Amino acid sequence: MKPELEKLLAALEARDNASPSEFDAAAEQVEQLLTPMLERLSPIGREQFVRALQKRYRAYLKASQRPPTLPS
Repeated sequence: MKPELEKLLAALEARDNASPSEFDAAAEQVEQLLTPMLERLSPIGREQFVRALQKRYRAYLKASQRPPTLPS
């Protein structure tokens, strides 16, 4: 995975898990990472990128979850 995309996915996760007092700063970080990516795309490409990003983000979250532990 490209480092730029990985940073964006981590920032999205941080934003989604931020406390109310930290949410604005986390959302700003997402915008700072997302804006340059979207500027490189055509308007039609932006919609496709956001849709693909949503799918990738769900996969990223699923992959980062730890499996449940078995009781001893």
